[in-house]
Amino acid sequence: MALMGKYIYCFIREPEKLTFGTSMIGNLNAPVYTIPYKDISAVVSNAPIIDYDPIRKNILAYQRIINKVMEKYAIIPVAFGTVVNNKKEIEDLITFNYDKFINLADYFKDKIELGLRVTWHKDFFNTDIEDDEIKRLKEIVSGKEEKQVLNEKIQLGQLVEASILSKREEYLNKIYNTLKKLSVDSKHKDKVPIKTVFNAYFLIEKSMGAAFDKEVEALVNLYGNKLVLNYTGPWPPYNFIDADINIK
Repeated sequence: MALMGKYIYCFIREPEKLTFGTSMIGNLNAPVYTIPYKDISAVVSNAPIIDYDPIRKNILAYQRIINKVMEKYAIIPVAFGTVVNNKKEIEDLITFNYDKFINLADYFKDKIELGLRVTWHKDFFNTDIEDDEIKRLKEIVSGKEEKQVLNEKIQLGQLVEASILSKREEYLNKIYNTLKKLSVDSKHKDKVPIKTVFNAYFLIEKSMGAAFDKEVEALVNLYGNKLVLNYTGPWPPYNFIDADINIK
């Protein structure tokens, strides 16, 4: 049987002992509570010291607690599946990272993270990226053995890649940069699947939420016949903590 430890959901700026209902992490209906040290608290529940697979039930249990804490606090998130042995290790962890936690709590106060993943509609992808030269080369290589049209296939692949990159840059300028103006900070992933335009994250003031929603809706109306805009959040600022939390 696995030893019991403390599953850490997040850290908050709070000096008092609080409770946040119960959690099913580790297949337990365990109370969720804070372990405060000075004016920083870890939000935890008692749970087995095991490797936690990011399966649906674990993710939902974790996210439910995060959402509850987010109702009142700016969250300093930690990696899913973070478990330590005991209260003393949590106090040491807060001590070691104390200045960082204070700065992060102040910075993230009244802010949320929103996500936007943009992909091409399946039926529009080829229409959007194919120019006359790409169409011409596709006709040449169609139905031919590779050794007969090897050079044309290489050229075709290069042209398709260049066209995808060009279109991505175009949509980044028109969509991502429009939303970036409404955010405190933003970033997008450099490497994405071939039919993904971009995958972006925005840190915004909570007071800008309605304006941001309205702008996303306008962009959906403008590009919805070409692109799929998958808008998610609010989330804790997972993608805006530059330095890892040092867990001894």
